[in-house]
Amino acid sequence: DPAWKLDGVNLLPYLTGENKAKPHETLYWRFGEQWAIRHGDWKLVVGNEQGSPASKTKPAELINLAADIGESKNLAAAEPRKVEELQKLYAAWNAEQEEPRWRPNPNAKKKGQKAKNKAKAAAQSN
Repeated sequence: DPAWKLDGVNLLPYLTGENKAKPHETLYWRFGEQWAIRHGDWKLVVGNEQGSPASKTKPAELINLAADIGESKNLAAAEPRKVEELQKLYAAWNAEQEEPRWRPNPNAKKKGQKAKNKAKAAAQSN
């Protein structure tokens, strides 16, 4: 139904090789306080520090995937205009979206770490 305003694309023609073009010029992701955008060859990732509260965000990471497929060089400091451009694209897309219905479980990492510590302790006692 066109009223649903879905932004999806049928990927089957791209997977079969029938359509050789790119299915999207821009891709967006968001999960809790973390989000990313890929626009052409550029990717911007914004998120919180590993294991930190969501309020403590780490600096944005900007990658040129055409030049750095391994994502080893953060170009955010060298390319502030590109960061701003991608932030604006993401903000415009995000403003059109419904608020997320699911949030990350803040206790999931703690539970996983407890299980790892318990397994490690059991292995050391054997």
